[in-house]
Amino acid sequence: MMVNGTFQMCPKRRYKCTFEGCEKAYTKPSRLEEHERSHTGLRPFVCETCHKSYLRESHLHAHARSHLPESERPFLCDSGSCRKRFWTSQHLQAHLQLHTGEKPFKCSEVDCEEAFAKHHQLRTHMCTVHAPPGTKPYQCSHADCSKSFSTSQKLRAHAKTHDDRRYMCAHPNCLSPTSTPRYFSTWTALQHHTRVDHPPTCTHPSCNGRVFTSQKGLRAHQMLHEERDAEARLGAEVQNDSDAEDSDSEAPPRKKRRGGELGRDWKCDVDTCDKSFKSKKAMTTHIKVNHQGRRDFVCPHSACKRAFGYKHLLQRHLAKIHKASGDSTSSEAEETEADAHAHAHESDVLLDIDAVTGNSYSKRAAEKVETAKALRCPHPHLQGLGLLGTDLATILESESSCEYVFSRAYDLRRHLRANHGIELEKDVVDKWVLKQKTTSRNILQ
Repeated sequence: MMVNGTFQMCPKRRYKCTFEGCEKAYTKPSRLEEHERSHTGLRPFVCETCHKSYLRESHLHAHARSHLPESERPFLCDSGSCRKRFWTSQHLQAHLQLHTGEKPFKCSEVDCEEAFAKHHQLRTHMCTVHAPPGTKPYQCSHADCSKSFSTSQKLRAHAKTHDDRRYMCAHPNCLSPTSTPRYFSTWTALQHHTRVDHPPTCTHPSCNGRVFTSQKGLRAHQMLHEERDAEARLGAEVQNDSDAEDSDSEAPPRKKRRGGELGRDWKCDVDTCDKSFKSKKAMTTHIKVNHQGRRDFVCPHSACKRAFGYKHLLQRHLAKIHKASGDSTSSEAEETEADAHAHAHESDVLLDIDAVTGNSYSKRAAEKVETAKALRCPHPHLQGLGLLGTDLATILESESSCEYVFSRAYDLRRHLRANHGIELEKDVVDKWVLKQKTTSRNILQ
């Protein structure tokens, strides 16, 4: 070919491997493609009988012959009564040495005159006679490595552990044109590099590259973004449907919360319970408390025998019942056991009376409604759920309305179904709750 006006001979091996550190070259593109599979691990040729896979088509054809009967082998041994058949003439010639007694594989050790017909017999001899006890036929030739193996396949697999470029980081940051590829000799080293240099990172604009210790934690976090985006879309729809007066009023920003139904992938295992949760831990806690009756959080006051299923309930109990006694660890020093017992008994009696009469729930419910933290069940005034036009004050002041209050559309929908036998679509309830909360907040302003 012509190069700068000068005729030069074409190199025989002009198709070079592009993998860094590999100097191999081939005369045909097909040979180069076969070689590159040794770097990528791609094995496209699969045996239809046993599903073994191979890098080259020729290897597959050679393997496929193992599934054929011996009568298909073209090379027959005609020595005496031996009628063995072989696929290649080389295999036949090696077999004929057994009949002639030829032993071409001689021991290379000094003063050892042993010879063998097959190479694997020589390897076994070298390990048994001339190597330390326990040495296997296939020995690693790498410096400072004395390991040996029973098969050549195991030796080849072991040899990869000596390759400093065995594992390459495939993260985009390490594969960019401006960066140098990172290689590691062990899988553990690669995993450590990934955890330190490429931790799971949230790509949402509001998170500013927040990182997590595991992919599981990142996925759980991303579910919150999906839920908040869905709530934002729902809020926009309600805002578009509201009248001009409501649209002119400026509602306070909504607090981000973890509630809602998105991402509730953990279902309670109890057949009669249809609750779902956003984490396995939350589901396990629910089962322990609600179905097994466990109360692991015990009041530390010696005279109080109350126990709770959740830590926040214990904290609320301590704040309301024992707040006069100060720190729980010093309660015994500040009051006598009799005084503590009397105080606890009096509080329990008051709580029991409120629980029987319903005053405790009614008081808390009224406070939540007044501060727009919750909404009363609209039953029986349900026309608003269909028309989104019912006056909120009419529902709240109605003597015949349901006294239960809810802060989440999810709980209200379950209540209507379980207590009033009314099944409503999720979107309908969500829009109604959001509109009523917006109206309540505007009234409070």
